[in-house]
Amino acid sequence: MKKILAILLAAVMVLSLAACNAAVTPSDSGTKEAEAPAEEKTDEAEPAEEGEEAPAEEGEEAPAEEGDAYYCELILPVMQPIPADAEIKRVEDAINDHILNDLGVTDVKMHLTFASLSDYSTNMSMDLAAGAKHDIILAFPFNTWQANGYMTNLDPYLDNELAGLLQVLPEDWDLCGAVNGSIYALPCYKGLSLSWKWFYDHSLVDDVLDPSTVTDLDTLEDALGKLKEVYPEEHFIVFPNQLVTLENFVDHTSVIGTYTATVGDSTEVVNYYATDAYKRGVERAYRWAQAGYCDPEGSTNTQSHDTLVLSGSAKGVIMGHAYSIETCDAMFDTNSAAAGANIDFGCVQIGISDMATNGLVYGIAYTSENPAAAAKLMNIIWTDEFVASALIYGLEGVSYVWNEDHTSIEYPEGLDMSTVPYTALYTCGAFGNQFLLYGMDSNTSESDKKFMEDLMAQSWYPRQFGFTPSTENVQTQVAAVSNVVNQYNNVLTYGEVDPEEYLPEFLAALETAGINDIVADYQAQLDAWLEQYGK
Repeated sequence: MKKILAILLAAVMVLSLAACNAAVTPSDSGTKEAEAPAEEKTDEAEPAEEGEEAPAEEGEEAPAEEGDAYYCELILPVMQPIPADAEIKRVEDAINDHILNDLGVTDVKMHLTFASLSDYSTNMSMDLAAGAKHDIILAFPFNTWQANGYMTNLDPYLDNELAGLLQVLPEDWDLCGAVNGSIYALPCYKGLSLSWKWFYDHSLVDDVLDPSTVTDLDTLEDALGKLKEVYPEEHFIVFPNQLVTLENFVDHTSVIGTYTATVGDSTEVVNYYATDAYKRGVERAYRWAQAGYCDPEGSTNTQSHDTLVLSGSAKGVIMGHAYSIETCDAMFDTNSAAAGANIDFGCVQIGISDMATNGLVYGIAYTSENPAAAAKLMNIIWTDEFVASALIYGLEGVSYVWNEDHTSIEYPEGLDMSTVPYTALYTCGAFGNQFLLYGMDSNTSESDKKFMEDLMAQSWYPRQFGFTPSTENVQTQVAAVSNVVNQYNNVLTYGEVDPEEYLPEFLAALETAGINDIVADYQAQLDAWLEQYGK
């Protein structure tokens, strides 16, 4: 997981055990990914050309009411194994039946395709550069694709085809896909703020200290010291590389792009690695690593946070989720049992993340043959409960069933997420409207959706929420800074080197690489953005 976190940074702060909700520290957003073979097409789900009827299944007749429906391709990037083609087609057919017969929409039908998120950006970039036909896509990375002309301007559709979607989004969220006053993409609506928690093993911790006294990093550090005295051979967190992120929230250091930030209510752009938050984070990481509080292998350990703590190798972990303590407790206990460790976990909240610009934005490719129909389908996905839930959970009676009082869904008897015919559950926080999904206990339950909304209401918003800088004018400097960050950031955030020695060296190397040029360019962009939107 540590290997793929860099790839997923731009999709940010969304991955977790339950539904992609974890956060990472700034790193190189230009991570190179392995090239994957082109996605296979299935005979069953071949999209029709515009104005052409899709072929009916053998022995069936296409409904006469469909007319010249446009087969609009939706590419769903997922973070788990892709379901079989036949199961994807079953879900596609059910959605299209609903669109036609329940919603009465006759001019658009969905052609559902899946893609692996790990190589999505690379493959889609090549497709778009080559002019391949696509419709609804995750814009990843958005600013680069918009600057390259890959994204359709959505302004003509905002008042009509996309009106319902815009009403769903909270204030200013549409700015996450805005460039120069026009909208080119719209964000998924999800639990964007995370509740950061320390997870621990009840059987070891409860006899040593009262976990409820752990409320922030300082009290957690005290607790780790007490536990180390009793269990000198154990470590009660996995990796300390999240500490810089948690320190950001103390003084509202808000990361802009990848390498810069603002602090508090100020809109002055600064070098992120020169902030007090980063300095505090790497100093604490070094202190904890020296004290033996965390995994001794550090950045060389290729196993994930999840694997190490659920297996019992580590006795605690820090993670961020948009879920309540009760849900996270149950989730960790269930996953630990599945791993054969059967650990009784507890957790306490140690911080709440600030709001940050939502980098998970979807738009319409410039090669779409009917962008108005694609906009209409986007609107349906973000506003229709059945369509949203079918895309994530699959079909009732096949991949889920309702509980007795029809208040939430669960897996059919004898099945789980790894054995149901269809699921895109690990994508529920990275696509569409998470708050529209059917409630599912131990994942996105109805109570958790309320928890997410309350968490976002509590969270601090920077003035530049929605702003994402373009690297167009500073590409050379960004490449050089990226190399420096790759050299220093990991060893500092994992506590492997003394920041008193290495941080000044890191900052000097950043200046040589051109970080100040990036700061100046982003400042000019932000100033113009603030003036344009009256912030």
